[in-house]
Amino acid sequence: MATHDYNIANSSGANVRSDLNNALAAIVSNNSSSTEPATTFAHMWWVDTNANLLKQRNAADDAWITIGTLGTANLGLLTSSSASSTYMPLAGGTFTGAVTLGTGGSLVFEGATADANETTLAVTDPTADRTLTLPDATSTLAGLAITQSFTKAQRGTITSFTSSSGTATPDFAAANNFSITLSENTTLANPSNLTAGQSGVIFITQDSTARTLAFGSYWDFSDGNPPTISTGSGAVDALAYAVRTTTSIHATLLTNFS
Repeated sequence: MATHDYNIANSSGANVRSDLNNALAAIVSNNSSSTEPATTFAHMWWVDTNANLLKQRNAADDAWITIGTLGTANLGLLTSSSASSTYMPLAGGTFTGAVTLGTGGSLVFEGATADANETTLAVTDPTADRTLTLPDATSTLAGLAITQSFTKAQRGTITSFTSSSGTATPDFAAANNFSITLSENTTLANPSNLTAGQSGVIFITQDSTARTLAFGSYWDFSDGNPPTISTGSGAVDALAYAVRTTTSIHATLLTNFS
């Protein structure tokens, strides 16, 4: 490790030789030292052994530019597959393949103002491969815990379910809206995965035989009276519901839409 002022002073032959050797030692070690060289030049290199960084003097010779971290692959720089750019520049660039953030990595956006406020894009530790697909549209992403107004229609898929041995159990984690075509006298059981605040509609279609429909204990109706579904062949009823608690579903049956 050595630094030098790169000025070979007049002296005896042995002293000049020693001074030259010291200058060469500084050159081959990239001026490595724990403190910056006392004499600097534009574009000169400096290995900062205190911070373990490779630095270069700027063109104005008034500041150091950090190039990368020593002892780290590619000096810690992002590599690019482009033949015209070996390293991704700090000010931007185009990735031509997948970008993987290591464990504990997050994307941090400073925004238009350089201050103490940033937006961090973080992920919960995944238990399997996950994919998030952004829409092919200019949009503002919705949040779970903020007040917002949707300016376009929001549609919930109608998920079908069936009965088995006279019992039909909708999974309220699967959808908000459901449909069932009765093939036997059926009890609409207490749904699984109940969460207070969920609401939707269950469309009930009769087959060619008049089937009956009973309700599980969580289904609550006006005046405490479970309704009777339409009995006509192919008749369609709509059971509108709102989950009040994990053991109470308020519902109303709208009948005979066939």
